Amino acid sequence: MKKIGVFSVLAISSFCVLPWFSPLKASASTVEMKFDGTGGNSSGGVQTYPYYFTINGKGSEIPLLCVSYQDNIKQGETWEANIDAIGADPSLTLTEQEEDAWLDSQILAPGASSQTVSDAQWAAWAVGDPSHFINSHGNLITSALYSLGMNSTEVNGINTEFTDAYDFVVTDNKTISSDPSFYAGYELYVPIDGTQPRDDGIPQTFVGPAPMVPEPSSLVLFGSGLLSAAGALYRRKRRTA
Repeated sequence: MKKIGVFSVLAISSFCVLPWFSPLKASASTVEMKFDGTGGNSSGGVQTYPYYFTINGKGSEIPLLCVSYQDNIKQGETWEANIDAIGADPSLTLTEQEEDAWLDSQILAPGASSQTVSDAQWAAWAVGDPSHFINSHGNLITSALYSLGMNSTEVNGINTEFTDAYDFVVTDNKTISSDPSFYAGYELYVPIDGTQPRDDGIPQTFVGPAPMVPEPSSLVLFGSGLLSAAGALYRRKRRTA
């Protein structure tokens, strides 16, 4: 069997790396989600963040923030979802998506307390289902939260997160257009109706951090470097043959 030289390995590697950055490369935007369960946190009589999922039946479980209060899912249920960038989901307004991303950032912040996590979860539900939690003036309907058995500390905390999310996006003008790098760190998992196996309505929409990927420019340089190294080794071999 003919041995593969070092230059051949480098050349093959470079051609494997470079196609990933072609503008013609299609990105997978549809995934299968399996709901594995929650982290055991609850507030207002319902389970709150984190909601754990396995994506496409492999890899580690990922925790996601639920942003739809009214819909239902069951542990072990699977469905298909489109992974959308913040701003791409037509079922939520742009401001709602921006606020949900900010609330997820509060949950993921180092040292975030369990109370902050719970408050941010309910604030996300208020943002996602305004007809149930927001009045005509855009304020949180605190009576709806008290009716769920929450105390004043919980209600005030939720109202603070809800108000802070609005202030971040609208008052401080930290929108997608003004701060695209912040929103690039988050993705929406939007269910595709009809793919769920149970007759319990469409699953919720979730938001979570976008996976870290290498900078395209850096990887293009890496692939190009491999190709150049392969060429240099090949020429050296030709001269010494």
